[in-house]
Amino acid sequence: MPEATETTLPVIIAGAGPCGLTAALSLQRAGVPFLLYDRASSARLCRNAGSGIDMAPCAVDILENELRVSRAGLDKAMRPYEYMHMFDSSGKALNTYRLKDLQLKITDSRSFGFANRSDLQRALLEELGLTDGDGQIRDDAGLHCGVAVTSYENHSDHVEVQLSNGTSVKGCALLACDGIHSAIRKHKHRDVDDGFHYCGQVAWWGKTTVEKGSALDDELKKMARENDMEDGNVSLAMMGTRAKPGIFFSCEVAEGVHAWVYVLKEKNPPAANASDDLTRRGGVALTGEQKQEEMAKLLENCPPVVVAIMTHASVDDVTRAGFFDRKNQTLSYVDGRVALLGDAVSLCSPMMGQGANMAIVDGFVAAQRLAAATQSGTEGAIEQALVDYDSDTRRKNNWTVIKKARKYGQWGVSRNRFVSWFMRMSVKYMPASMLVGEVVSGDKSNQKFVKSLKSDIGETIGSTSVSLQQ
Repeated sequence: MPEATETTLPVIIAGAGPCGLTAALSLQRAGVPFLLYDRASSARLCRNAGSGIDMAPCAVDILENELRVSRAGLDKAMRPYEYMHMFDSSGKALNTYRLKDLQLKITDSRSFGFANRSDLQRALLEELGLTDGDGQIRDDAGLHCGVAVTSYENHSDHVEVQLSNGTSVKGCALLACDGIHSAIRKHKHRDVDDGFHYCGQVAWWGKTTVEKGSALDDELKKMARENDMEDGNVSLAMMGTRAKPGIFFSCEVAEGVHAWVYVLKEKNPPAANASDDLTRRGGVALTGEQKQEEMAKLLENCPPVVVAIMTHASVDDVTRAGFFDRKNQTLSYVDGRVALLGDAVSLCSPMMGQGANMAIVDGFVAAQRLAAATQSGTEGAIEQALVDYDSDTRRKNNWTVIKKARKYGQWGVSRNRFVSWFMRMSVKYMPASMLVGEVVSGDKSNQKFVKSLKSDIGETIGSTSVSLQQ
């Protein structure tokens, strides 16, 4: 058997969330071998404890047009915002955005909308050929579940990657898509101060299945009927008042399934990694007793529809976690043949809805640069490709998004009389087109990043060849 060379060694990808799977699909389309590891078991890989993702134009364009993910898969994963009903925490209606009538397009074929994280993962896994005929995850065809990347060592012609099962593997490069509590980032920055910055908010998020004929079903139908929203999916947004601050948001990520989040100001930061469960971003699952106690306090004097959605969630589908980003925004993304991507590098509060979009774009850009490097065959091309990925412009633009997310988080939960009034009046009088424009404004960083990629390598690299490694 011939000895592996730099151009035949696989790219090692740590993490099989949207970021890692996008990177893997980008490499596969270009015929570049890869190995994908995720610490979660195959049964938990696509676990979805309330994960709705706003989808911005750049990420959607990558999935649809650059990577050609199947229309059926994306249609299942993504839904357009059709109605967005806004009210305050006293139950007073503020506005109903009738986005269905406006059909505000973010790409040629899709209106502004959101994705169910687990369905998006499944669409990417299916596109990669990593599911069987029954839709079950195959962890024997380039994907290895239940195995984490723990550390690495750079060499002149490869990177040696240590795994949690005690073995190691050689790769031409390592892409760290392993999330907020990245083991690879921890190893890379082990000698510097790399702590978290607490954003000042705690969130409860969850997933609620609406049973036909239930009190919740009746409440949602009543709201839809009273506000002329019966012919489309309905998202709900509650803006806090000075008397009862906080933000609630819910969207129907699948038929009869609502992903929701309730965000409040909290002075004392919770543990950044209160659990070792990355599917909950390090947050904790509430026990039955905790859920009952905390929900009673949270929901006191809340509008009935908010109470119904949150109390109908099963215990296992409710998570409590703080919002964090990173203190040090100047650290390098790259170490030799190793690059940090997604939340491992540009952790952002969800208040701008950009975290998953930045991760998808990171996965695409890094993989495309590596594909071009492996095809060039030039000495040092892989290291240079990752140096080019580690862009000062990207870092600066992401920092703008992170600061904006911090600001919106602070404003959204403020007890200040003027700020609270301003937030409510903004959603009451802001045109729908302006709302959508503001939500996707953070996408400028992604668009510039992809533009820079294409300027450097020309047209992105794609083929139909499949290159999985065992």
